[in-house]
Amino acid sequence: MSDAPVPARFYPAGGDAHGHPALLAWQGSSLQVMPEDAPALQVPAARLHVEARGFNHSQWALSWGDRDASHLLIVDDSVVAPLRAVMPALFQRGEHHKRRGNRLFHLGLAVLVLLPLLLLGGALLALDPLTDRVVAHVPASVEQHIGEAVLARTRLDGPMIESGPAYDALQAIGRRLARPGEKLQFHLAERPDINAFAAPGGVVVVHTALMHQAGSAEEVAGVLAHEIAHVELRHSLRQIVRSAGLRVVVAALFGDYAALGGWAAQLGELKFSRDAEREADRHGLQRLAEAHIAPRGLLDFFRTLARQDGSEKHLPALLSTHPASAERSAWLEAAIAAAPHPAVQPLAIDWAEIGRQPGRTSPGG
Repeated sequence: MSDAPVPARFYPAGGDAHGHPALLAWQGSSLQVMPEDAPALQVPAARLHVEARGFNHSQWALSWGDRDASHLLIVDDSVVAPLRAVMPALFQRGEHHKRRGNRLFHLGLAVLVLLPLLLLGGALLALDPLTDRVVAHVPASVEQHIGEAVLARTRLDGPMIESGPAYDALQAIGRRLARPGEKLQFHLAERPDINAFAAPGGVVVVHTALMHQAGSAEEVAGVLAHEIAHVELRHSLRQIVRSAGLRVVVAALFGDYAALGGWAAQLGELKFSRDAEREADRHGLQRLAEAHIAPRGLLDFFRTLARQDGSEKHLPALLSTHPASAERSAWLEAAIAAAPHPAVQPLAIDWAEIGRQPGRTSPGG
């Protein structure tokens, strides 16, 4: 057996969504998987599929099939070296993908540094394509700093709820939706307007008014799945760059994140394009299916809000930033009907309890 077993998280077929601690080591040409609470397994290297994963390829996913089931191991890049040293061919494709991403990022950074000298007159017409190209290679560390700036500004704007039925329900729904290895944060802000928004780095903020207005946990799950998709697809980051300007991203790349705080207040008001909304809807439905949650929640919530107040003057914030048009509703209906959906497992939350008791606000909030 190889030296220094590597810590990992094991997600066996049919297991729970949180996985089990395990140690990994090579034994000949087989991977020895030693879960904390189950017998050890031996998986031949020929059966393993390995790929880089995460916002900035910070994790490795090792998977293999067993009859019709699929098993998964998540290993942090910081500890994977002993496994990679023994079987480098398994990791070759993922390493190539990481190196290519790093080269493209440094190229984008060089373009950003030269940008003030190059963008003159008609060169401004190329701003949007260049923004998309640069955003695609912004590292995860910068996204996390942006998310922290957004959250800090949100705390300054009003109280945050850190306990109580609504807070507990939000965390339970978030845990159900999160995929293995994802670092998502779900925060509850005490606000009178019905809204939710996603910030880069995996930060999702939900207003208390939305929790009280929703008719079920599944409706909130639909909203959260949609917002998580905006994070996953980097829509929020693109909106910040396009609205604030590339100079903000240039400053962030060199460690100056102060300018981002000024845009935190506007993040919940930035409008996404129709294509971006449809893409987030599609990915949100996929996430709901993976979590075995009923898929109609987002559509039902939008329809509830639209029936309550159809006037644009008093339109809820969520509908002004995420328009629930008749075309979008029809598309969602068709997508839900067409997509295969596994057996639904209801969210075990007493929704009538939400809103009966006020939550505890954070100190200084």
